[in-house]
Amino acid sequence: MNFFKTFNDRLLNLGIFDFLVLLSFRLYLAYVFWFAGYGKINWNNGIPNIDRFAGFLGPGGQDNLNFILPHFFGWLAVLAEAGGAILLLVGLFSRWIAIPLIFTMLVAAYYHLPNGWNADANGIEMSVTYILMLLVILIFGPGKYFSLDYWVLKK
Repeated sequence: MNFFKTFNDRLLNLGIFDFLVLLSFRLYLAYVFWFAGYGKINWNNGIPNIDRFAGFLGPGGQDNLNFILPHFFGWLAVLAEAGGAILLLVGLFSRWIAIPLIFTMLVAAYYHLPNGWNADANGIEMSVTYILMLLVILIFGPGKYFSLDYWVLKK
């Protein structure tokens, strides 16, 4: 029984490395959201992808989301994703940017919901995974030492 208590105490001591988990979440999400946001403003065959994305957001076909003001919401998504990636990368306003990114992922999950769970079937698995990672950042913050939030808010 003493072995299990000792082992558990050692596991509890791993909490001193929590900042590394938060840093890895931020870096991973920064990579994902940068390329998602940048991809929406990049040009593809002479047509800006933001126009394609806005067309998908706006009214139209069966697969469209029927948003009003699709270009406005398209640019909001680009700003949240690309701008959020930069903020997550440096750990500045991390909790604040987690909120619009969670909303963006909820919209993505809604769109992919008919495909089920599995990411291989273009389902909601990755959207939910990103939401969970963002919730960790929202609740616990960006972590110590490697975030501007930590150094700016340090007392």
